Amino acid sequence: MEERELLQRFHEVLEVSLPVIENAYKGFVTQKPALLKESKEKFKSILASRLSYVEKIVGDKEKDEFEKKFVALLPPFQMVGIAIQNVISNMEIKVEANVLFSQKGLDEIKELLAMAYDLMRDVRDYTVTKNPHLLAKIKEGKEKIIKTINDFSVVHQNRLITGVCMPKASYLYLDITESIKRIARGLADFAEKV
Repeated sequence: MEERELLQRFHEVLEVSLPVIENAYKGFVTQKPALLKESKEKFKSILASRLSYVEKIVGDKEKDEFEKKFVALLPPFQMVGIAIQNVISNMEIKVEANVLFSQKGLDEIKELLAMAYDLMRDVRDYTVTKNPHLLAKIKEGKEKIIKTINDFSVVHQNRLITGVCMPKASYLYLDITESIKRIARGLADFAEKV
């Protein structure tokens, strides 16, 4: 397998995952569990169909240099996939259990998902261009997401203390934001290894 083909497969996974994240968010804000379930299943299907060759490469005892690079790219890519699934799962729980979030909490999640979406789009583009300016933007984007989440967490604690946010909603909010942080870290780590 050539490096270009290898990176093209990652590019394709990122490309087709972007609309899934958009649909999941729509299901979240419109309280449509079916849309969330559909997004989760579609994301699993994308990973299974687009990365079906993973087991073969990982299982091969002899690997060429590109296959070794591929194996090194898997852990951060897997972290992103698991974190996306976790975000969607927590959104599903929120919608199905009819857990109320404050408008501020919903706005914060919307902002963080938009930032993560932009970061994923930049990583997708970087896999084919390897533009150093784009890599710098990816690193800055990761740091911005982490800082924003940390700032939001402090504000969230105040909402919890004052009773604006309930403990059940707090758990889901924090798990979603921490998963978005893992998405950002995984995407940046992935880009640095490309």
